[in-house]
Amino acid sequence: MSSEISTIATVKIKFPDDIWISAIFRKFYDIKMEILYFLPYDFEESIGNAIIELMHYDLDSIIEEIEKHPSVYEFHLVDKGDNKIKFNVKTKDPYLLYAVIKCGVLVDFPVKIEDGYAYWDLISTRKSIDQLLSLFDEEGVKYELLRIGNSDLNLEDGKYELSLDEIKLLETAIRRGFFDVPRKISLEELGFLLNKSKSTLSVQLRKIIKKKVLANP
Repeated sequence: MSSEISTIATVKIKFPDDIWISAIFRKFYDIKMEILYFLPYDFEESIGNAIIELMHYDLDSIIEEIEKHPSVYEFHLVDKGDNKIKFNVKTKDPYLLYAVIKCGVLVDFPVKIEDGYAYWDLISTRKSIDQLLSLFDEEGVKYELLRIGNSDLNLEDGKYELSLDEIKLLETAIRRGFFDVPRKISLEELGFLLNKSKSTLSVQLRKIIKKKVLANP
């Protein structure tokens, strides 16, 4: 991480129409939702793994809608109350996460979702956040910058630091286009380049991304 002053930006981002979150907000307008955790699950199939908390009076209908949506690969109910559920969902991995990884920006979870929009608190140097927003512009991501200012988070905290081997691995993955959409190199090809098996590389990438993305794990 850089020794520059850390910056926090709150960005309102529209979910793509083909993602299940957009579908349920079109049908159920008064949902309250938070993404508690989100990381890649299957790199080869571009599937993400999320833990989500949702509040509504008609939970059974919402669960049915999520389970049958084509963007959802797996759904597991973790906890259910009268008007609240917590669930694990594996779903089509959006472009946003890979863009965050490429630019070295931390996401402060939980992420609030309202009316089909995600309110991301993004933490990094000002330069990295500007790079991320420029990338959003280039890719046509619908977003609105709500605020930007200094953050109290210490970017040099040891829990965010990568080892030299991890830095080399991440830089190679980014340079070779592993986090591009569409991807320019497969997990198998990247593993061959780095002399690692797919399973070993997958585990190492998840460990690196957890350090690089989760500001509040």
